[in-house]
Amino acid sequence: MKRIAVIGGGASGLIAACFAAERGSVVVFEKQKKIGRKILVSGNGRCNLSNRVIDAARYHGKNPKFVNNVFARFGPDDTLAFFLSIGIPVVELERGRLYPASLQSSSVVKVFEYELARRGVDVRLHRKIESIKRGNDGFRLTTAGKETHDFDAVILAAGSCAYAPAGASSIGYELAASTGHTVREPFPAILPINIPNKALHRLEGIKWDVGAALEANGRTVARSAGELLFTKYGISGPAALDISRAANENVLARRSPVITIDLFPERSRDELRATLESLWSDANKPIAFSLAGIVKERMPEVLCAIAGVDPEKRVAQTGAAERDRIASLMKDLRLQPGEPRPFAEAVVAAGGVPVDEIDPATMESRITKGLYITGELLDIDGDTGGFNLQFAWSTGAIVGTAV
Repeated sequence: MKRIAVIGGGASGLIAACFAAERGSVVVFEKQKKIGRKILVSGNGRCNLSNRVIDAARYHGKNPKFVNNVFARFGPDDTLAFFLSIGIPVVELERGRLYPASLQSSSVVKVFEYELARRGVDVRLHRKIESIKRGNDGFRLTTAGKETHDFDAVILAAGSCAYAPAGASSIGYELAASTGHTVREPFPAILPINIPNKALHRLEGIKWDVGAALEANGRTVARSAGELLFTKYGISGPAALDISRAANENVLARRSPVITIDLFPERSRDELRATLESLWSDANKPIAFSLAGIVKERMPEVLCAIAGVDPEKRVAQTGAAERDRIASLMKDLRLQPGEPRPFAEAVVAAGGVPVDEIDPATMESRITKGLYITGELLDIDGDTGGFNLQFAWSTGAIVGTAV
């Protein structure tokens, strides 16, 4: 019987083990005390399994169209059928996001634990693999405790370095590199954004629905809309997370990107200006106080500060240019993003093993025969909303079937 090792007990590793158990003797090595720790925190604890609208445009990397080959072999419908077959019906919520009907990530992990046991998979916890050596007869794995294990095939599903609180680390990249693979330098994607402008930090805790975009090299490279959360260091919330990957990539490339925020996306500039002129009809009001009825507390003072206008100045004392700057900020607040926040806060990491080094039909390495690489270790990352988990399920299932 073929001996198969799975390194990593995350999404792609677990589904790979389930399928591979039909083809050989499978051992899962997980360095943590529990499998599926990142699954547990996904979707704010509800486990956003997938998305109804899976499209290559929602994926990033040097060759995002690689996902078309992957999903042609095991796509969202196959994923839903698999989960239903193991007792997890799926429900669709906002923006096509798919969740277990229980709306609990813990139920997904528990069912995987049951399935692995039912299929005879040997799960070994607290087993960190430190080396993979290719020999004439297969692979020898060595753990941190210096145990050695021999296998015919190895599935490397160790995940990325994003979100260390759930056990993420760089060991997967190190193991891939040791087998001859290239590793593109990872960077954090889908996380809050640092904004050095200290005036903005005074808005900490305020939520506001906005339109947002990221500009770099004179063109718009990302757009989003939704709730923005102002923080003590910058911005967060769905509208910020959606453009955070593009922001970090362009900051690290030193392209001087700019985030533009429309505080009133439902109003045209002319409509907003008419409202402001009405608010400014009382010439004796302080200019900041005149905005109290249109934005939340603290926002008028911060907008005035960014516009370079004294917030205590009476409307009658402000010039047309000052009022124009305030009005412009409400439709086009321009912010310079700072250095990326740490991997510990990131949902996923961009970068990893180039997919050109992987056969999409099997996920087998083109460099080391018998080695398969899945999920977040690859240089493919998706938008928030179930896209990354779908890629993990698909690549894991393909491996488990092919191995």
